Amino acid sequence: MKQLTRVAVFALAACILSMASAQTINMPKSQLDLHAFAVNGEPFIQDKIRGKVAIVFFWATTCAVCRDSLPELRANLTGWQNKPFSLVTVNVDKNAKDWLAYERIEGQTKQTPKNLIALRQDEGNTVPMKLPLTLLVDTKGKIVSRFEGRIAPEAWDGVAELIP
Repeated sequence: MKQLTRVAVFALAACILSMASAQTINMPKSQLDLHAFAVNGEPFIQDKIRGKVAIVFFWATTCAVCRDSLPELRANLTGWQNKPFSLVTVNVDKNAKDWLAYERIEGQTKQTPKNLIALRQDEGNTVPMKLPLTLLVDTKGKIVSRFEGRIAPEAWDGVAELIP
């Protein structure tokens, strides 16, 4: 009986750990359709990333995992500076003031890396059910992979494979 209990506890722990890690969702290639705007209020034009591989990262200031992932994204971005790559962070906070305050603090403490595009999703658009959400987008603007939860190493592997 004790052996059966240990097996059940182990199985439950494995299940919980797998849920906490990033989940890769295979999906058919669909075109990125992003309606968002920059801190200065200018609308995002998808041609800014056309011809580049992009990671599009949906996040909120209320999401601890999201905030924890942003420094990793910025650090990895520096390794791709001279490549056709863009990092697009898309905030989905209910209150735009929270996002603006975050971006203002970031701007005071860190220099914005080349190829980083910080955006806020237009109101009325569907917010992802699980945050953070990372999309890997190819040079033609098609979504190649979707990762829910923490950023999976496969996302960066995908960037390396797609860069021309």
